[in-house]
Amino acid sequence: MRVPGRLLILVLALAPAAAGACHLAPMGIVGGVGRLGDVSVAFGAADDALHPTAWQGPLRITTGSAPACTVSDEVAIVEAPVALGGGILYVPTYSGGNNRLYAVDTKSCRVLWRSHPFNGPTRLGNDRLTIGGRRVPLDRKCRPAAMAGEGR
Repeated sequence: MRVPGRLLILVLALAPAAAGACHLAPMGIVGGVGRLGDVSVAFGAADDALHPTAWQGPLRITTGSAPACTVSDEVAIVEAPVALGGGILYVPTYSGGNNRLYAVDTKSCRVLWRSHPFNGPTRLGNDRLTIGGRRVPLDRKCRPAAMAGEGR
């Protein structure tokens, strides 16, 4: 099969940009624990033992063979979807009628960023998150582009 020269040039030109993009992976939570690669997160007590939709926290993160660390108590009442990308754990939370999204460093458990309060669901996508209908673009290291202007 012969690939037209212009198409081949276009594919080769776009490949580095796609390779450097942030790719978020959803973290499934089973029995109050999520695992993805070498990252393990204990989410605390669930709201329902058989069909959980939220976890009370505190979050305890273990990365590889490093000792576990505990995330700040402000990151509580966690709901899905939780996602991991570039060593950053994205954790949607709610309290009352307000939702927040937190970006947590998986090695230090430090909160890197938090969104303003919002209403509505959190949706995952490559290079972006959508919170309450508002897009939050992510850079190549999976950090929120809004990190400098919002939250922490």
